[in-house]
Amino acid sequence: MEKKERIFLTQIISLVILVVLILVILSTPSLFEFTWNEMLRDLIPGAEYFFRIVTELGGTYVYFAIFFIVFWGINKNGAKSLFIIYISSNFVNWYAKSIIANERPPQSEWILIGASHLSTPSGHAMSSSVFWGFSAMQIKKWLMWIISVIIIILVGLSRIYLGVHWLGDILTGWLFGTIILILIWIFDEPLRSRLTRYKPFIIYLGMAIFGFIVMILTEIFFSQTSNFGTPGGQMIGLGIGLALENKYVDFKTNHESGEKWRVALRVLIGLIIILIIFLGLDAIIPSEIFWLVAIEYIVLFIVGIFLWPLIFKKIGL
Repeated sequence: MEKKERIFLTQIISLVILVVLILVILSTPSLFEFTWNEMLRDLIPGAEYFFRIVTELGGTYVYFAIFFIVFWGINKNGAKSLFIIYISSNFVNWYAKSIIANERPPQSEWILIGASHLSTPSGHAMSSSVFWGFSAMQIKKWLMWIISVIIIILVGLSRIYLGVHWLGDILTGWLFGTIILILIWIFDEPLRSRLTRYKPFIIYLGMAIFGFIVMILTEIFFSQTSNFGTPGGQMIGLGIGLALENKYVDFKTNHESGEKWRVALRVLIGLIIILIIFLGLDAIIPSEIFWLVAIEYIVLFIVGIFLWPLIFKKIGL
């Protein structure tokens, strides 16, 4: 058996094992009891503020900040890949939660935090596995792998400690995330090779159209306790933003003058702009109206990916 065939067989066997493990966890009621949460709290008393900070390493604000820092000033293509995969994992998480339909622990047990939608698999555990795992796959340094694994474990533990997830939610979230990483490992090169036949503008526009169609169909036929505005709007906004940037801006992460302070300034000002927009729209947009939630993310991505690069390129940052 050739090396490629052995690797592929290993990948397939790994996927089967992971799926079986998910089914085993879902069939084990004891993993969805609050006893595990209480045990962790007893083991590490008084750590609620520590875990409240840690949980943000698996949250939207941190992911968006990292994405825009990398996109504007370090590696534009790497940032694109990272966020396409992150948002795709949000699609999978939403559908998995809706199909499994498992409720969260009692709200009376939550500490310092709120939560929405259903419980299994944990969105934080799954997205942190995908986001940090894919980052480690791209950087290909042992130190990055160590940092990523530590963050993934701590984020998962934080959701248990803060009381918004069962142990079974975290385990299934990690397993779903690992499945996505293996699928990336399998299909990354063939998919990239196939997509080189098309212009980037067409690919990005296709992403936006796909996000719109899936969002509308989901809201019509599949919407349950939470709307699809967040992942749908993220995919639409990312696609539109990338299409417009590709066609009308096409900036370089390294400034042509070689002056790094200009890149640092573009990143700093951009983050302030994104934070203001994010907090402002969050404050006025009701989370239960899917199309308004979608518009929030569409606006955010168009500003961050297209309008701000258009401006900083014009003014020489």
